[in-house]
Parts: sequence; C-alpha cells; structure tokens
Amino acid sequence: MAKRVTVSDRPESAFINNAETLGLLIKAKRTELGMKLADCAALCGVGINTLSRIENGNANCTLAAVLAVINGLGIKLTSKELTPTTASTEDEWV
Repeated sequence: MAKRVTVSDRPESAFINNAETLGLLIKAKRTELGMKLADCAALCGVGINTLSRIENGNANCTLAAVLAVINGLGIKLTSKELTPTTASTEDEWV
C-alpha cells in the first residue's frame, strides 16, 4: 500500500515576508491536496530537488521556479497595492 501524505500546518504568519514562510505555505497547500513531492514537481514543471528546496525555505531558488510552483498549486499572491481602491479619504495620506 502506498504511503499517505501527511497534511502540514499552514504558517502562522499573517504575511509572507521571507522564503521560509512561503515554503511552509507551499508545503501546506501541496499536502492539503494529498500530493506527493514527485507528483507536485511534475505537475509544476520543476525538479523534485527544486521543489524540496522551495518548501524548506531556501532563498536561492529562482523566482521562475517559485512562480511555477505557486501557479501549479493554485496559490494566488495578492497585495493591497494591486487592488483598485475606492474613492475614500479616510485611508489617504495628508
């Protein structure tokens, strides 16, 4: 019988501000989907070692590889700066 994938915890941080937090988020999403490392790497078009390094928070992975993984897993990175704002004066700098 094949070994089951153990679901990892999501990072406790409210922000992704380093490679380690992003790696924890990616690993949590992959394991939540029940995907093995090799299957996820194949789906995302990256090597197993590359995916492992990303999940372990290695900051020397290429941006292209990280983006391939987050896109392959359906992770959307968002920012308030990218979201159109409504005409509100309470949040404006004076």
